[in-house]
Amino acid sequence: MLKEKCIGKDSILANVMEKNEHAILSSKDDNPGCHHCIHHDQCIVEMIIGIPIYYEDVIIGSVGIIANTVDDKEKMLNNKEYYLRFIDRMIELIVNKIREEQAFEEISLLKKRMEVVLDSIDHFLILVSKNGDILQMNSNFKGIYKSLLPSNIKDFLEPTLVKRLLFSREEIKYKEVKINKKHDFILSSKPVILGEMDQGAVLIFRSLKDVTDEMNELYTHSMDVAFDDLIGESIEMQIIKEHIKQLSTSSSTILIDGETGTGKEVVARLVHNMSPRSQEPFVAINCSAIPEELMESELFGYEEGAFSGAKKGGKIGKFQLADRGTLFLDEVGEMALHLQAKLLRVLQERQVTKIGGLEPTDVDVRIVAATNKKLEELVKIGKFREDLYYRLKVIPITMPPLRERTSDLPLLIQHFVQIYSDCIQKNVKVVSDDALNILMKHPWRGNVRELRNVIEFSINMTHTDMITLNSLPYDLLHPPEYENEELNIDLNIRWLIEKALKKYGTTTLGKKMSAKSLGISVATLYRKLKEFEFE
Repeated sequence: MLKEKCIGKDSILANVMEKNEHAILSSKDDNPGCHHCIHHDQCIVEMIIGIPIYYEDVIIGSVGIIANTVDDKEKMLNNKEYYLRFIDRMIELIVNKIREEQAFEEISLLKKRMEVVLDSIDHFLILVSKNGDILQMNSNFKGIYKSLLPSNIKDFLEPTLVKRLLFSREEIKYKEVKINKKHDFILSSKPVILGEMDQGAVLIFRSLKDVTDEMNELYTHSMDVAFDDLIGESIEMQIIKEHIKQLSTSSSTILIDGETGTGKEVVARLVHNMSPRSQEPFVAINCSAIPEELMESELFGYEEGAFSGAKKGGKIGKFQLADRGTLFLDEVGEMALHLQAKLLRVLQERQVTKIGGLEPTDVDVRIVAATNKKLEELVKIGKFREDLYYRLKVIPITMPPLRERTSDLPLLIQHFVQIYSDCIQKNVKVVSDDALNILMKHPWRGNVRELRNVIEFSINMTHTDMITLNSLPYDLLHPPEYENEELNIDLNIRWLIEKALKKYGTTTLGKKMSAKSLGISVATLYRKLKEFEFE
């Protein structure tokens, strides 16, 4: 009762807090609040010293020492300074304890907020100390391990990589690593430096599958192809459509041959879209458009530091990008012999090793190759490996040139008229009889691609709702007559190349400018220079 009264609203300690000053009362009668206390006559308190408690300039309580006997009172009176210092020390301890509790609550709250932030990140993330101890990991990273979680990055990363992460002070980007012996990740890291002291690092792991999927979306040109996009009802096209249906459940390698512009990539994408791999990447690479010295790194990738100019973190090759999906090798006949040998090995072993790498990586890729050359003729003259040729030609598909399926021309013309009328926002619906007659007689050396371009040109040029003779390109209405057509085409190409080289020069820059002026790639220009045996 007396204890409760001492902290009541009329108590001495309450007055200390209210008046914001310390109190030294040698008699309870000195406190007006005690006069009305119902326990006044029974109260044994002889003396009290009270001091308010401040925390961040706010009074949060008070502390007092009470003497219940005359002897105690005498001791307190004779040693007031000592007791005041004692109370000050008690207050200091109380305030420090409050600070600790508040700091602990703030740290706990900060830690909880950090956990929420880390768990909201889609990647696999850990924070490590300067010794490599794992301070924090998000739920994604924990999910890699079914049971015992690692306590240090040394438990799952190679020693040389751990040394780089903890002591090099460098940011690591796009380093391919394997965790728990079966999970492939791309690692990026950032060191934590406080003042001049290393304090560890932040490690971010991204699933290799997620990275390859994103890269395919960004860098692989998309072409939504449906079965109805393969236009034509000729016998030749009906056979091809039937083959595609039969191949829909297969993963066998396909070789598509045919002239330029016959729709080889359309068929390749259609085969992919109708297969069980349709939800996985379709990666296309044109073997004639990439210089020979870069082709190997494009196909197989490379490790960091594999050669001068190699990117930090290395590069993922097209085979890895296409893992579980389809890799389309366009113009495969242009591939150099030494690369043909490496391609054959990948097809046989289902593994790919990066340039500068030591460990092979398993890949599950369906190969669809295409060529506009007769590979069997290249095999005979030693420019294409016979073993690779038969490895690719498991299922051959030959795309007929447009001049051999002229019965499909009306369907194709109407198809492209509708597409480009909508695209260019013109209401063109038909082709005049005389214009159609010209289109039907044209040899279409550029095949479907040439027809597409002619229709697009004609819709741009027409002023009515009909494609007429006046809408057609000049060269369709005035075709050149050659005594030896193929020879004259080659002579014309050679003459154009010679003219461009005379204008821009034969330096590397000159050749680049020449190729640009001719509307061809640099790789194509070099191929033609070799073909025509330019000095």
